[in-house]
Amino acid sequence: MKNSSLAILVAAAVVSTSAYSAHTFTNDAGDSLTLDGRFDVRYQDSGGDSTGVWNSGSSRFGLKGEMGLDNGWTGFGHAEWGYNSGANGNNIYDRLLYAGVSHDVYGKIAAGTKQWSTFYDVAWFTDLGRVFGTRGSGVYNLSDWGIASGTGRAENSITYRNKINSDLSYGFTYQTTRENVKLSGSDRTGGTNNTATATLKNGLGASMQYRGIEGITLGVSYHQNELDNVSSNVAGAKDGDMMRIMLVGANYTNGGLYVGATAHVGENWESVETSITGNALIDTLGGEIYTYYHFANGLRPTLNYNYLEERGNLTEGYQRNLLIPGMEYHFQKNKFLVWTEYQFDLGNDSLNTAESKFDNRDDQFAAGVRYYF
Repeated sequence: MKNSSLAILVAAAVVSTSAYSAHTFTNDAGDSLTLDGRFDVRYQDSGGDSTGVWNSGSSRFGLKGEMGLDNGWTGFGHAEWGYNSGANGNNIYDRLLYAGVSHDVYGKIAAGTKQWSTFYDVAWFTDLGRVFGTRGSGVYNLSDWGIASGTGRAENSITYRNKINSDLSYGFTYQTTRENVKLSGSDRTGGTNNTATATLKNGLGASMQYRGIEGITLGVSYHQNELDNVSSNVAGAKDGDMMRIMLVGANYTNGGLYVGATAHVGENWESVETSITGNALIDTLGGEIYTYYHFANGLRPTLNYNYLEERGNLTEGYQRNLLIPGMEYHFQKNKFLVWTEYQFDLGNDSLNTAESKFDNRDDQFAAGVRYYF
């Protein structure tokens, strides 16, 4: 969507004559439109000889609509855009777009070009870092961070969610064919093209969560895709093979304390550039822990640990091993805050093309200001 068109749409909602509360606008029929999002200004230093940069981080804004339908049904839609500026560039890009219907008995079904998958219903337990982390659960794989594969903001998908009772809920995801998906690699100078691609078909996913223990949520999720048209420079998988991942997780909340943990096993799930001319789809094993304590004075120390390794020998030692302590101060809890994170890289996931091996990355630092509206 062009910037001018988007600005007109937002302005029309803001100046609406409908009654409103906070950022939600409601007309006489009870239909509602909500504006939400966040401003995120960030400084990031990638270590080594790199120069620190300022950027817009994960700034975004969205529109959510709801309207009542007959027989207890509700229609809804959600569109969200991200904004890049500073070192990120200067553009607006789409993050979410879906619409559907929901019912207290029959559940919630949605279709969209991008929407959070049911796999993410469990993966979010540890996806709480401000910039670093979420590199051990398998949710953000391939070159687009889980969009094509269906574990993050799944593209071209239909989702269904419902509950058996107040303690037990479940969901399903289906994705149509996604062609020319970039797996890993890069278009190099000097005429060497190391980009790996494939077609992903019949994306299927499911999840289940249990909340029957006070303060605790348990979850399990699964997703798979069938591979086709796999690039000739990809090792480890061929046409007709499956990409699969299973994730288990738990979280615990008690007052200011939060602890989340996830662990996954994957087949042909992560794509890794392995040499100057080759790529590999690897089997993986990994997990994450994220915890914080929110003090009454607004301070929130955080700790994030991620681990992922290959379950084979295609990469000869590829390993993610990240320890990420952080500190936040919330002027208003989960509304306006300043934060900082430092990532200690203890693994070997940086490709050394000269020696065809993986080396340790430099430690990284980031700090920022975030305002949710």
